[in-house]
Amino acid sequence: MKRFCIITMLIQINALSVFAQCCSPGSPVGGTSALGVLDKGTFQVFLNYKYGYSDTYYRGDRPTEEDFIDNGNYNYLGSVVAYGLLKRLTLELDIGYMFNKTQNYVPGITPKTLIGRGLTDVNFSTRFNLYRNLVSDWEVSSGLGIKIPLGKFEQTYQDAILPPDLQPTTGSFDFFHTLFLYKGFVKKHVRLFLINRIELKRQNRAFYKYGNLYTTSFFTSYSVGVHWVFLMQLRTEIRARDTRPETGTGLPAQIDDREKIIPTGSQKLFVVPQVTYILKSWTFSTLVDIPAYQYYNDKQLASTVAVSVSVSKKFDLKRRKKKVIKDE
Repeated sequence: MKRFCIITMLIQINALSVFAQCCSPGSPVGGTSALGVLDKGTFQVFLNYKYGYSDTYYRGDRPTEEDFIDNGNYNYLGSVVAYGLLKRLTLELDIGYMFNKTQNYVPGITPKTLIGRGLTDVNFSTRFNLYRNLVSDWEVSSGLGIKIPLGKFEQTYQDAILPPDLQPTTGSFDFFHTLFLYKGFVKKHVRLFLINRIELKRQNRAFYKYGNLYTTSFFTSYSVGVHWVFLMQLRTEIRARDTRPETGTGLPAQIDDREKIIPTGSQKLFVVPQVTYILKSWTFSTLVDIPAYQYYNDKQLASTVAVSVSVSKKFDLKRRKKKVIKDE
């Protein structure tokens, strides 16, 4: 039961499902990509809906006067499947659909609204358990993954090519690494988690390269009875500037010949309260991303608020197989 609670809580954390500005390209980084490994023969299905809204500009770490965008919002639905292939190895696949990534402009700007939508990047990853001690309740796991663009890049809206922030996919094959640390204090009903994720971006077919993303999340959870779990998360996010080839250099084969895009790049700190309810093999959760500190290179539309709700279901395929054999 203890192991089950740990896994289901982590499934719901969505630790890294964040957007750099109003909404970054590609799918939110999240799902279960921050997990430790699942038990062998365990299959997990996860669905997550997220809504985000932005209406404030920042320059540096201070709010500033509005620009040509009045506000922005997005609606995203993500799905994840994870499977414990071996005792120490878990496979995971997640994909999402962006119902809309919208920017509404101030009066006088044409068009009044731009909207991007469609399939996002597919994340495929493997996670390996490096250390686990059930007596002292410690776990260390590491993962490697690739993001494969499925959606259409350079998407248009009303015959205009959407800006990079509104594209549903990055259009590039990116790589990521995750590190997961866990320490439990079962008698005190408290558990601690530390999750680090690094996304290394590559240029796409349009020679545009989104900035690398570095996120670190620290969680503390407290369980009340067998059903309720309350979590508090502190998450830092550093996104490097986007780049493209310098004018006149030709094809961007050389990294040194790339110029930085203005305005891009940011540093953020989020406070994320979360409530999770566990009912047998089902887990339901809701959380709110609250920006506590934001620093933006140049002037950019900042994060305001994002709300997520999710549900997951766990299947113990190994136990079911034994039951079928026994019945026969």
